[in-house]
Amino acid sequence: MVQLRSDWRTQIDIMQQEMQRLLNHLAGSKPPQVRFSPAGWEPAIDVYETDDEIVVIVELAGVKESDIEILVDRDRFTIRGERRKAVVTSVRRMYYQMEIMSGPFARSIALPVAVDTTESKAYYADGLVEVVLPKAGKGTTHKVDIKTA
Repeated sequence: MVQLRSDWRTQIDIMQQEMQRLLNHLAGSKPPQVRFSPAGWEPAIDVYETDDEIVVIVELAGVKESDIEILVDRDRFTIRGERRKAVVTSVRRMYYQMEIMSGPFARSIALPVAVDTTESKAYYADGLVEVVLPKAGKGTTHKVDIKTA
């Protein structure tokens, strides 16, 4: 037979109070000095429709035009590429916050209507890629070249 101490309830109450005190302390403590962003990144995308076109705008600040590839299928838009890190040699850095992602990226979205892939146009200016996709028509997957605005 198991025997319990006569004050076991008191001991559990004390433990519960101590845990509550610890949790309150942790909740009120300062955040860490260094914050890191998530491991991977995807560019932000806006999509809107006009009477004749679907327009996709992709935010790609710091990505060179030559490092961007756009693929358009009849009902799917894909953009991929790479943002390269700025190379600074022999400089000691102490980061306090790191949120600007670098490395490869890929983003693929379904288009709201079928588009004509052969008449697609893309423009790149001020860190934004704007892709104009005429509606309807028949086509296959098509690579879109970017024109500097």
